[in-house]
Amino acid sequence: MKVASLARKIHKWIFLFIGIQALLWVMSGFYMVVVNLDFIHGDHLVKNQNEPISILPAQLYPTEKLLQRFGTVESIALKSIQQRPHYVVHEANGAHLVDAISGTEIPPVDRATAISLAEYYFSGNQPAASAQLIEENPPSEIQSRPLPLWRIDFDDRFGTSFYIDPQTAQLVTRRHDYWRAFDFFWMLHIMDYEAREDVNNWLLRSVTLFSLTSVLAGFLLLFYSFGRRAGQKI
Repeated sequence: MKVASLARKIHKWIFLFIGIQALLWVMSGFYMVVVNLDFIHGDHLVKNQNEPISILPAQLYPTEKLLQRFGTVESIALKSIQQRPHYVVHEANGAHLVDAISGTEIPPVDRATAISLAEYYFSGNQPAASAQLIEENPPSEIQSRPLPLWRIDFDDRFGTSFYIDPQTAQLVTRRHDYWRAFDFFWMLHIMDYEAREDVNNWLLRSVTLFSLTSVLAGFLLLFYSFGRRAGQKI
């Protein structure tokens, strides 16, 4: 009887404490399972991101000259941007965008160019609604990506935002309202209310341990209840 009474108290008080979090686990888990992950990634919002390069190698500016021009080159990538080939050069001091035919270095993307790029990458028909160069205090939705970044917002039904790197003219990432909801539910699910990425934080481990203790106490009560009913029938 004492064991059953203790188990009942443990089960009741712990679930009073973690009941709301248990509900949040169920709700957030349901959203993350039901909504397609490719949709969350925003693949349906993007076009023209991986364009083929239809130009002969002999027509390209020699990469040897790029190695001589820049400092410690870490990588050189050939990409098509708005149907024209470009080199994206990463070196110790940052990234550079170079016209792959003339060899001319492209200046950092300005507001008008950022809007043009975003509309070129956007699969919808709406024009850009706003553009903002983020140089500090970035929103949590771009996490730890290096600044500066252009944020281009579209007034579509998804609440789409594109983030453009001003140095390389690349689409760094895209966000939309369903992604933001997913990120919010993910935060609730793993109980990391700051970085939203630590699945081994102490708060989650503690609540999980309390939940397990309460469930084990509930099983003990279940077995006790069935045992008592069997004894009454005898």
